[in-house]
Amino acid sequence: MVAVASRKPSRARNAAAFIGSGVQALTYAELASKVESILIAVSDDSIADVATTLALDLRKGTVLHTSGIHGTDVLAPLTEKGNSGAGLHPLQTIATPEQGLEKLPGSTFSIAGSGRAAGWAEQIVNLLEGEILSIDSDQKPTYHAAAVMASNYVVSLIDAAVQVMGAAGVEPEAARRALAPLIGASVENALGQPAEALTGPIRRGDLQTLELHLQGLASLPPSIDQLYRSLGMHTVQVALEQGLESADAGQVEHLLRKAETGGQNQ
Repeated sequence: MVAVASRKPSRARNAAAFIGSGVQALTYAELASKVESILIAVSDDSIADVATTLALDLRKGTVLHTSGIHGTDVLAPLTEKGNSGAGLHPLQTIATPEQGLEKLPGSTFSIAGSGRAAGWAEQIVNLLEGEILSIDSDQKPTYHAAAVMASNYVVSLIDAAVQVMGAAGVEPEAARRALAPLIGASVENALGQPAEALTGPIRRGDLQTLELHLQGLASLPPSIDQLYRSLGMHTVQVALEQGLESADAGQVEHLLRKAETGGQNQ
């Protein structure tokens, strides 16, 4: 049988209806007593509690969790009872169920663990025609930090850029439309030709331009100014790799640090 369980019965019913006919909506207790293979897709902090609940009834089952930061230790309540456990994390952003159907096929997935559960995880990835990354459990936090930077922080960066456009008098929708081609080309260049992707004032060492930027950001929320400076410091390192002279790099770093201490007018 195929079933969906949730702490909130309404969520289980909605998920079952979305998946299709024949899918049952159950409680956690009912799920553990009626199925042998379980995919735990809850928030990272809730996995251990769910595993403890399932362990009351599940024996010799196969369990996967979809967390990017946890290895197999979080499934200890289940594995200690003879169940096989592993992690299967989709390296993809999914905002809606419909987007999941569209974006998951062909994505990359990280697998943590071994045995029967890891074998099931590989079967799922193969069915989705995806790629597999094998990540040691103790390296999962580092791996997941990279995923957060490439996904969540991109959303925050675009939001900040839209706010800065707003300070220049551009409405949010118009700003997003205007920025979309620039964002798309930048991502394409960064992934396709990284050695030549960086452009802009830091790459050129244009100090006056950077000073004017910092002056313009002074009236915006401090988080945006801090974001500009932090990304700027890392951009200096990228620019050095792409040919920026070390003397120019030092001047840019000095300017960004001066701004950080409130001394840009000194």
